[in-house]
Amino acid sequence: MKNKYEVHRFVGLPFVADNSGNYLFKLDDQGNAKPHSWRPGKHTKGKFTHVGQLFLSENNLLVAIIKVEPLAFKDRHLEVPLQRFTSEYITDELLRQGQVIISE
Repeated sequence: MKNKYEVHRFVGLPFVADNSGNYLFKLDDQGNAKPHSWRPGKHTKGKFTHVGQLFLSENNLLVAIIKVEPLAFKDRHLEVPLQRFTSEYITDELLRQGQVIISE
C-alpha cells in the first residue's frame, strides 16, 4: 500500500514551562501527572528521535514522550494523532520520573 507510513504509540506526559523556562509536569487538580497516548499522523511535522523528546498535540499541548510502543497501521485510528515533533527534550531526571509515573 503506497500510503502506509510508520506508526508508533507514544505514551507521554503533558508538560508546562515555568517562568525560568524549565519544564515541569502538568498536574491535575489532585496534583497528579496523567499519561496519555498519541500517534504520528500522515501530516505530522518533524521526526521522532528518542524518548524524552517534546511534541505538540493537536490541541497545542506540550507533551514529553516517555515510552514508545509498536502500533499496527490498521489500528492507528484508535489513538489521537499528534501535530508536530519539536527539537526540544526533557532532562534525564524528568524522564526517569516520568517512567516511574507511567509504570504505576
